[in-house]
Parts: sequence; C-alpha cells; structure tokens
Amino acid sequence: MRDVLKATVPAVALMTALAACGQSGDGASGEAAGAGSSTAPGTATTEPADATATPESTTTTGGSQSGGGNTGSDCATDDLAVTIAAQGDSATAPTAMVVVTNNGEKDCTVHGWLTFTLVNAANEAVEVPTEKVEEPGPAVDVKIIAGGSAFAGIKWTTCDKGDSSCGAGNTIRWDLGTSADGPAAELEGFPAAEKSNITMKSLKVGTLQPSRQGVVAW
Repeated sequence: MRDVLKATVPAVALMTALAACGQSGDGASGEAAGAGSSTAPGTATTEPADATATPESTTTTGGSQSGGGNTGSDCATDDLAVTIAAQGDSATAPTAMVVVTNNGEKDCTVHGWLTFTLVNAANEAVEVPTEKVEEPGPAVDVKIIAGGSAFAGIKWTTCDKGDSSCGAGNTIRWDLGTSADGPAAELEGFPAAEKSNITMKSLKVGTLQPSRQGVVAW
C-alpha cells in the first residue's frame, strides 16, 4: 500500500507542475499578443487619417459658404439694367418710374439714389439742374435678389428747346455713383430718339425703394 502511495505522489506533483507551466505560457502569449495589437501599423495610420479628414471637411464647408452664398454685396453696373418708363405722355406728365433689375447671378445692394444725365444727339451730356430728394421716403440700402428689381421715381420740368436755359436730348444715362458717363437707360413712352424732344429745365430724383408702391406718387 505504501509503495502505491509513493508512486502516486510524484505523478500528481508532476501534473501540477505541468499545469502551472501551461498557465504561465498562455499569459505570456496573451501579453505578447496584446502588445502587438496596441502597436499595430494599421492603428497608427488610421489616427492621422482621421485627424486629416476633419480639416478637409471644415475647409470644404467654409469654401462653400464664402464662394456660393449670396452675400448681398454692392451691385456692379454690369449686373444691372435700368428702364425709365414715362407715366403717361412725357410731354405733359413729366414723371417716370425707374426700374433697376439685377441680371447677375447673386443678390446685390444699391444705395440711396442713382445719378441720371440727359444726353443729346452728339452723345454729349446736357447740363440740367438736378436735386436728389427723399421721396417717397428716406434713402435706404436696397438688396436686389438675382432677377429682382428696385424702383425709384423721377420728375422734371419741361421747357421750350428755343430757350437757352432748356436742356434737350434724346436719351438718359444712369450711374450708381455720380458719373455722367454711365450706360444708357432703356426708355419707354418717351419721344423718338431722332426728335431729341426730351426737354428738362430741372430734374428731381427720388430714392431707390424695394417696392414700386408710391415711388412716383409725390
């Protein structure tokens, strides 16, 4: 019986030692695997890629906002077309509605008044005493959407072309500033250009407004 016990004890001790060695080996393998995972090349590459993606997205958004948005900056002459439509017979009712149309691709803003210049058949500016008036209301900044219009009214006193103080012409130029060399307006309801029968002893120019309501009722 004692011989059986003596044989069994070493066998149990050997099995226990082998089990302990197996556990130690597995732990070392796990640690090695964990260390390999934390320094894997794929992970290091992914983090900088994500960091780079964020600025790219921000830059694209900013570019879209600054490049594609309608900011309502000042209108350029080349983006506008001006029509001056006489209200009734201009010889007897010297009042006209001014329509300023934005033919550009973006919204833009006009300020206060336009400048108008009577021009004769020789393409020369005709001197006409002009007053800018706050009619039908105070001067304001008017934002004109692309394809939209702003409005104003003008009134003048007619005169006899034989009078030396009478200005006579066949077209009217306009300008966003104060220049007399702006483009010609399209005239509706005025005498034919060849007659040079647009006569002005004086001219009053009303303020630009976002609506045509009341712009000639002053």
